[in-house]
Amino acid sequence: MKKLFSILAFTLLLLISYLIIDNYVLKNKINSNKEKTLTPLPCDLNSKDCVYKFKNKEILISLTPKPIKSLQNIHLKIKNLGTYENLKLKIYGLNMFMGEINPKIYRINQTDYEAQFTLSACSMHIMRFRAELINNNKPIDFYFDFDLRR
Repeated sequence: MKKLFSILAFTLLLLISYLIIDNYVLKNKINSNKEKTLTPLPCDLNSKDCVYKFKNKEILISLTPKPIKSLQNIHLKIKNLGTYENLKLKIYGLNMFMGEINPKIYRINQTDYEAQFTLSACSMHIMRFRAELINNNKPIDFYFDFDLRR
């Protein structure tokens, strides 16, 4: 009788352990792997050039070629930004950390700049990037976001 009770207690313990693991551990792991829903961007740089307001000016941002693809040389043009002596560009992922891209940015004239960079391939269906402009190692509070679709 004690042996039968021990077997039943052990079986019940295994069943409870399985239910706890199934409910909490496995479901959390599956949910964490799902992509977070991204809100649509106000302007999609994959289909057109975009204009952003910054310091009472309209800044035109252009990425070519369109649509943006990974492992492809991407040309960035920034028009009407203003004069900055030590402007830098920092590009990083918002919905997955993939490191930073710090391409060299060139001044074309007093207000316009350009740069070239390549984005790494990503396993996510939509990878959202942020391009942030920095002058003298301080953000100038101007950035723009764009999506890379698989």
